[in-house]
Amino acid sequence: MKRIKNFLFYSFPAVLFFSYYPLLSLGSNASMNFEFSLPLIWLFCFALLSLKDFYDFLISLKSKKSPWILKLALLFPLYLSLSIVWSPNPLRAVLTSGIVWCIFISLAGFCSILKSKNLNLSLLKKVFLVSASLVCLFCWLQCFLDVFGVSRETTLLCLGCTSRIFGFPHPSGFAIEPQFMGNLLLAPTLYSIYLYTKTEQKVKKPNEKSIPLLLLFSSTLFLTFSRGAIYAFAVGLAVFLVVSLVKKLFPLSVALKTLALTLVAFLFALTAQGIFSELSSTNDTFSSGVAKSLNQLSLGIIDFRTTKIQSPEDTTEESVAESSVASSDDENPENPENFSVFDGYVEESTNFRLDLNAYALSASLDSLANFLFGYGLGSAGTVMFEKGFTSSPKEIVQNEYFSLLLETGLLGLLLFFAVLILFFYETKKSLGVSLEGIFLASLSVAFLITLSFFSGLPNALHLYLLPPLFLFSFQTRIGHKSKS
Repeated sequence: MKRIKNFLFYSFPAVLFFSYYPLLSLGSNASMNFEFSLPLIWLFCFALLSLKDFYDFLISLKSKKSPWILKLALLFPLYLSLSIVWSPNPLRAVLTSGIVWCIFISLAGFCSILKSKNLNLSLLKKVFLVSASLVCLFCWLQCFLDVFGVSRETTLLCLGCTSRIFGFPHPSGFAIEPQFMGNLLLAPTLYSIYLYTKTEQKVKKPNEKSIPLLLLFSSTLFLTFSRGAIYAFAVGLAVFLVVSLVKKLFPLSVALKTLALTLVAFLFALTAQGIFSELSSTNDTFSSGVAKSLNQLSLGIIDFRTTKIQSPEDTTEESVAESSVASSDDENPENPENFSVFDGYVEESTNFRLDLNAYALSASLDSLANFLFGYGLGSAGTVMFEKGFTSSPKEIVQNEYFSLLLETGLLGLLLFFAVLILFFYETKKSLGVSLEGIFLASLSVAFLITLSFFSGLPNALHLYLLPPLFLFSFQTRIGHKSKS
């Protein structure tokens, strides 16, 4: 059992990238699909093997020396479980609560392994970087295969990812959508930047061996075309560089070189999008592909387009994609010139997400009880559908903060922020003003920003497991150094 647990631990960074493929589907009901991905199966197995560690952790809380912040952190999953009682969707609530408890139990398992004598942090790091590199290469392969006419069934691209939508493909990897693939790349990209800027005190030179990883990870992140992930990366990078410079952890020249490498990666991805547009079966060209990309990423502010196609009204990327992939360009009489679906910024997609946020807020403010305690865990889709805001009870809020407010009320949202504050407190306490601490803070900030673009747990387990794993690993490494 111990060997299985260790195997699961060291395979964890690689497993995270397979958040949608392969997928075990067990059907659905009116409000949810019953699907089990590799990370979810991993989580259940690892949590099961970590029950004793979690039990030992709970016993340790009885001690007067036990930090009170650990006891406070457990109030969040306890409250989520309690909200099942008044949830209109109890099955979804039970499953969601179960995933949250598995996350907390797994964290106890992480601590147990990281305290063991046979710990191999270099192996964990290698698995993390190698798996991220291989998945990035697969993302680029997806794009090449798409522009040369290989079907979605083979490339695993999502409905709205093919070159028919913007003229160039944007990869989803083994995730359900590019936004999750881009999100998965935030940690390896920022970590590669941390490795690059981790200069030796004597020479004050960056680690040039990390440049290939930095370029590969960041260019692939830009290639996913996920605005949420790209914006979050920009903020995370800014936090990392600015705080590190203020604390004089590396010279200005290193920060400028980091920015230059990031810009090179962005220009490389932008050039690739132009080339893919030229090679695709649509009538797009290199210049139109580049112009569309800049227009979409800048929310319509940057506009170098020479021709503009009027997109259908009241549509999103996903809804148009569903109808557009049904037939090939050659067989579509309504598109004889092989136009791509969108000519630039898809304003409807942004507005739809903002509308969902407004619906969630409106439902939360229905009564004082709903505002304070929410409608119950797992209730978001059901509540918005019953109030006539959406056309399906499977629709989610696509913003974790508004989703928590709707389902668990202000109390649940405050408990969630309390856990975040405790995490940042522990990071500052144990890592101090170090490059490791600043990296972890910048990654956490980036992750928190991405929660404004989607909600849910199954496709985003990395958001809740990776930061604590980095923290525990850094603490362990510092502890080993102090003993030696």
